[in-house]
Amino acid sequence: MIAGSEFIAFGLRLRPGSEAEYKRRHDAIWPEMRDALLGAGILQYEIHLNPADGMLFAFILRRRDHRMDRLPETEVFQRWQAHMADILVRTDGLLRVPLERMFVLSAEDQAAS
Repeated sequence: MIAGSEFIAFGLRLRPGSEAEYKRRHDAIWPEMRDALLGAGILQYEIHLNPADGMLFAFILRRRDHRMDRLPETEVFQRWQAHMADILVRTDGLLRVPLERMFVLSAEDQAAS
């Protein structure tokens, strides 16, 4: 892992049949949205799909001094959320469900032993 960084993970659920559209929209992510994410301290952002149930699992490597908590206040983030709302399932008024880390295996751990 990069010094001064940390991982977070969360889950989302796609509406049935929205997989191709979700990928298309992310393949064409707006440059200003990309800039906002990177500017907030995101170093790497991956989203993985479980096609069996439409669950998306997102993994973010971010700087410890990130500013992701300010993203929802930005106009571009609000527009992106509106852009994605028709293909994501909202639960309990929240779009993201945080995931609890259960296990980590790292080559860095082996090198330190």
